[in-house]
Amino acid sequence: MEIVSSMQRYYEKRAPMYDRSMGYDDPVVRAALQPVIERMQDLLRGRKVLEIACGPCFWSSQVSQAVQSITATDYNRATLAMARRKPLDWNKITLVAADAYHLPVQPATFDACVAVDWFSHVPRSRIASFLSELHDRLRGGGVVVLCDRLPHAHESLSDFDEEGNHLQQRLLPDGSTYHIIKHFFTDTEYIDMFSAYATAVATEHFPHCRRVLVWYQLDDTVK
Repeated sequence: MEIVSSMQRYYEKRAPMYDRSMGYDDPVVRAALQPVIERMQDLLRGRKVLEIACGPCFWSSQVSQAVQSITATDYNRATLAMARRKPLDWNKITLVAADAYHLPVQPATFDACVAVDWFSHVPRSRIASFLSELHDRLRGGGVVVLCDRLPHAHESLSDFDEEGNHLQQRLLPDGSTYHIIKHFFTDTEYIDMFSAYATAVATEHFPHCRRVLVWYQLDDTVK
């Protein structure tokens, strides 16, 4: 899909400024995110984790403090290059260049998955196939933890394409513009999407930092 290629180019060019643009180098922002980080650590503690779209690994570094290991994947080698310059816990973190829609890892390898600011970019027409690909890499009973942003009021006024993807235009400092998909799903939509794979789907909002956490435990018999 052209929109997927556009997003890949956008995040490749944004890689050098990503942490700064997200406020990850700002102590105030990091403090606001701490309750989200601690909740994710609790959900993933002691597990062998697959991370989708790790970017420059801010969240990988936070999660690594609680997990057994984390295989952090990203499509863009530019973001992985930024991550490799950081003093991360390389005894736990392994970086892999990977297309999230065609994961180059063996089935039933992990007992958890985490993805931050990723699921909101998945085209509606690819959600089912992406989840099938992801769940295949998890053992029965594996946990999926997703973190995305809550919308500003004005963001609900953006455009939608023919399949219902919520579109936004993004501008980079060099003047280039890109269209990306940025869904803002409701709790009901999350539950409807994931209930076929799990007996319970949980959501938790963190309005002070505009974050939502969604998690579910994969049924042993359904992927």
